[in-house]
Amino acid sequence: MSRVEVIELAKTYGSVRAVHDVSFVVPEGEITTMLGPSGCGKTTTLRCIAGLETATSGRIVIGSRTVFEDGRDRVPVEARNLGMVFQSYAIWPHMTIARNVAYGLKMRRRSRDEIDRRVRAALALVRLSDYGERFPGQLSGGQMQRVVLARALAYDPELLLLDEPLANLDAHLREEMRQELKRIQRETGMTMIAVTHDQSEALALSDQIMVMSHGHAVQRGRPEEVFRNPRTAEVARFLGATNRLAVRRVDGRLLIDGLGSLSDHPGTVDGVGAMQLLFRPSDVVLRPAGATEGWPGEVVFTQYLGREVQYLIRCGGHDITAYVPSHGGVFAEGAPVMVQVAPGAYFVFPEGA
Repeated sequence: MSRVEVIELAKTYGSVRAVHDVSFVVPEGEITTMLGPSGCGKTTTLRCIAGLETATSGRIVIGSRTVFEDGRDRVPVEARNLGMVFQSYAIWPHMTIARNVAYGLKMRRRSRDEIDRRVRAALALVRLSDYGERFPGQLSGGQMQRVVLARALAYDPELLLLDEPLANLDAHLREEMRQELKRIQRETGMTMIAVTHDQSEALALSDQIMVMSHGHAVQRGRPEEVFRNPRTAEVARFLGATNRLAVRRVDGRLLIDGLGSLSDHPGTVDGVGAMQLLFRPSDVVLRPAGATEGWPGEVVFTQYLGREVQYLIRCGGHDITAYVPSHGGVFAEGAPVMVQVAPGAYFVFPEGA
């Protein structure tokens, strides 16, 4: 398996710069996920690594080979020894599963014995050994995604690229396939680069996450590090910190209009004056009215979601969203409550950051 290094990669379409000098390293045998909203440059970056797009500048090294440098591809896509899984399955409906998996090997003119051996091994790896003679129309969505993986893995690529691989699956199958991808990566030691807009998918799959925005890599790190310590308000919001309160810092306290004060953030916050406090709905604690700590508020909306209840709470002129486990009971709309944010589970940034 191969280490991947991307150095100051840029891609321009006319006057539009889609990727701005992005640099990162994917260690051998690890999964790096590029996470961000549509249009942030993550898929363009992936396609440049694959050779499906030619970058404008920068350098791409896969293993010991420089595949792109000085504005030109040095190694064509077909010679980069990559496996790629796209959002669409792109499976031939008239071919059996075994023939679909074998297709790439046949195009590479491998021997019949090698093709049979590799197809059997790939189907066994994705747990579809008994499905080789079936046709795509006889498979579920999750099984189809396994076929796509088997086809990409069959010729033993140095690197596997995944472009929104689970986007077409329902919630249950996405969770199942996340586990399968992680298992396959561990069993094969495959180096993988994935693209997704789903934070749960990125957190579950990755050894390293790179958050992208407007063509820039704005933060890289281990999933726990990025989730717990977002460097910008944009990263915090994309990773679920959707509650936002305008605050001011005075004498080591955060003052929130209509709500009073809150202990300052344990980290360093640059600047003074207007700031913003961000926190996740899952870090909100609701207590019955009369509790000694918290902000007084009123439930204005509830939505039962099974394991948890979504609330919209009005506190001192602010609207706060909370996701609270349902096993503790459900507050009715109109009920008075006390609202707390779990200690240390909030982020403070300068206004406009």
